[in-house]
Amino acid sequence: MIELGLIIEPVEQQDLIHVQDEPALEIALPQVFTQPPLSVIQRGKLPNVEALVAQIFRRHHANPGGALGQEYQELVNEFQPLFTWATACWDYLLSTEGCRFIPRNPRQKLGMRGDYRAVTDKDYSRLVHDLFRDCVLEFAQTPQVPLLSQWLRERLWPLIHAAYCRLEDPPDPRQRILTPYSYLRCVPYEFLNEFHQDLVYGTVRKLPARQQQVIDAYFFHFYTAAATAAQLGCSDEDALLSLRQSLTRLLVQHRLVYCLLRQIERY
Repeated sequence: MIELGLIIEPVEQQDLIHVQDEPALEIALPQVFTQPPLSVIQRGKLPNVEALVAQIFRRHHANPGGALGQEYQELVNEFQPLFTWATACWDYLLSTEGCRFIPRNPRQKLGMRGDYRAVTDKDYSRLVHDLFRDCVLEFAQTPQVPLLSQWLRERLWPLIHAAYCRLEDPPDPRQRILTPYSYLRCVPYEFLNEFHQDLVYGTVRKLPARQQQVIDAYFFHFYTAAATAAQLGCSDEDALLSLRQSLTRLLVQHRLVYCLLRQIERY
């Protein structure tokens, strides 16, 4: 066997083409944003912010479900620099915590296969405004803190961060935590390919009743192991045993169905 090698040496002939090494491949890594510093938090145009908050709280106490009035809008305008800063933190929150998904309302489901949609900047803005409102009303009932600016500086961002992280939890506490792939799945689960859909559901319907129930709970409804056991009315160990037996049977008899079911666990 003759081995061929490429030897590149300096050449001086004018009729030859110089072969250069290919430049190193640059892999674009995901950009991680840093959180902007919070410096100015209010305009400083309202003479007595705390007195205005007390007036807003009295209006809320008299009519809990009603609007907070023009005074509250003045307060929002006063703390516009704080809202600007919170909006600038959106990219930082996305790059550190990742995207979140929330259930679609019935109108949004028209023409859509998934039950979930990604959280957008508009959703985030509404979240910030709702938490600001809660902070203002809570401050009005906390006399030991003299300044609203101090209260907001200490509490608003931790509340925003915690509320965004909680969006990871599914609306049904029996279900497993959603992942970045959750927009692909429905409840009950539906495959994107109709052939796979018919194959999996048709095969599972031929299993013994107990095995059908455990697969329906754990895979099609995405329940946790504990919720699956509660659905079956047995212990966690018995539920996992039934699940293992069902998967083993499918692995032997219907390997494709087994692989498709295990694929659901990614979501």
